[in-house]
Amino acid sequence: MTGPAARPFVLFISLFLACAVPCSGSEAQSPRMQQTEVTARPIPFDEDKPDQTRFGELQWLGTVRLTSPNRAFGGFSGLTLDKTGTRLLAVTDEGNVLSATLQYEGRRIKALRNAKLGPIRGLRGQVFTRKRNQDSEAIAMAVAGAAKGKMYVAFERNHRIAEHTVSSAGMSSARRLVKLPRELKAASSNKGIEAMTVVRAGPSKGALIAFTEEHLNADGNHIGWLLGGRAPGRILLKRLGGFAITDIASLKNGDLLILERRFRLVEGVRMRLRRVKAGNVRAGALLEGEVLLVANSLQEIDNMEGLAVHQDRQGRDILTLISDDNFNTSFQRTLLMQFALPNG
Repeated sequence: MTGPAARPFVLFISLFLACAVPCSGSEAQSPRMQQTEVTARPIPFDEDKPDQTRFGELQWLGTVRLTSPNRAFGGFSGLTLDKTGTRLLAVTDEGNVLSATLQYEGRRIKALRNAKLGPIRGLRGQVFTRKRNQDSEAIAMAVAGAAKGKMYVAFERNHRIAEHTVSSAGMSSARRLVKLPRELKAASSNKGIEAMTVVRAGPSKGALIAFTEEHLNADGNHIGWLLGGRAPGRILLKRLGGFAITDIASLKNGDLLILERRFRLVEGVRMRLRRVKAGNVRAGALLEGEVLLVANSLQEIDNMEGLAVHQDRQGRDILTLISDDNFNTSFQRTLLMQFALPNG
């Protein structure tokens, strides 16, 4: 079975293996980025409603399924786009970074051009070959919409945030590690930082905000931190319906968009997007927000883990999402989809 009915069990096995299978070996020096062939095939968001574009509070703009003969292609967990929505960077669970240019046909993604894939380098320029060091889960540019400059990459298992520089030559080795709160050490190896962005406006403007996937406080809410900015400190997100956080992005006005995922064997995978107002984003707060979209395995989604935001020429916020296929291309997919958040 490869249809929707088969996906819940297969996704369960994939997620289990992704968490349970360790990698071994010593760290090696980094090879260069390699040109990578990527094919993009358009698919609907809902096969039963191919003409529908409004889902929840969002307008669906298009989805493509990405495939590549490169065995390192897949496992995408963090995503960023430049202000034009054309320059893409994405990180993988195996410590690689993808750079590519998005080509559009009208308002829909048509292809990925000039795709290159290569390893994320550590402080000494080394490539990570052990899973505990490879597991990159989130990416954020220090300046929103920038194609070059300072960039952060968050890792779990060996919990850390590394600062890199992106230039025309590519992504540098790690420059430094960001100082993190001690309580992050209490997070289990696979429940560390999963979502990260720089807050663009509001009382926490300029802070790097990071949330763990399912490292919860005593009341069962998600633990996160504001790092730097005007008033750093701990921050919480109310856990609703058993969903885990997979990524976060900041709008120009400072509002946060939060991507969440839930998996149950009996129901398959679900995806949710929430919006939190900028004025509420401050140290000590318990955030909740409004739900913009909920989708399930009846729609064409997968293990959605990466989220980026840019604005189009009409000033609309465009949300771009990417899925983590757990390198199980027989049963899971790398999907890249876009939604528009209507003005107002």
